[in-house]
Amino acid sequence: MQYGNADIPEELHYTRNHLWVAITDGVSTLGWTDYIQSNAGDVNYVELPEKGTMVEVDEDFGSIETSKWVDRLYSPVKGQVVEVNHQVIGQPDLINKAPFAEGWFVKIEPNGETGSQNLMSAREYLEYLKACEGEDSRS
Repeated sequence: MQYGNADIPEELHYTRNHLWVAITDGVSTLGWTDYIQSNAGDVNYVELPEKGTMVEVDEDFGSIETSKWVDRLYSPVKGQVVEVNHQVIGQPDLINKAPFAEGWFVKIEPNGETGSQNLMSAREYLEYLKACEGEDSRS
C-alpha cells in the first residue's frame, strides 16, 4: 500500500504517532513509518532506552532528532524492552534508508495492557494520513 511515495506495509500495525509495530511471537518491534521519516528529513540522532527498561502505553521511550525537528517516541505497548537496535543509534540514517528493516528502534515484550486497541491497520493508517493532510490544507 502507498501514500504518495511512502510505503505502508499491510502486515504491520500503526500508531497516530507514526510508529509501525510488528508483532512476532508476542514481541512488538517498533520503528518509524516511511511516511514520517520522509517528511522529517535526515535523521541525525536517536536516543533509545536500555534493555530491561519498563515502558507504559503512551509513555516516551526515547527521542529522535532530524534536520527539521526533535520529537519524543511514545510506546503503544506496556512491557519490558527486550532488545535495542544499537546499530540505529550509531547509524541513525538507517531510519531514512530502511525504516522497515535495519531502521527499527526497540523490541518490547508486552506485560498486561498491550495498547493494541490504539493500533491501526495499514488501511486505517492510510485513511488517517489522508485526514491529517486534509486538516493541514485547511489551516
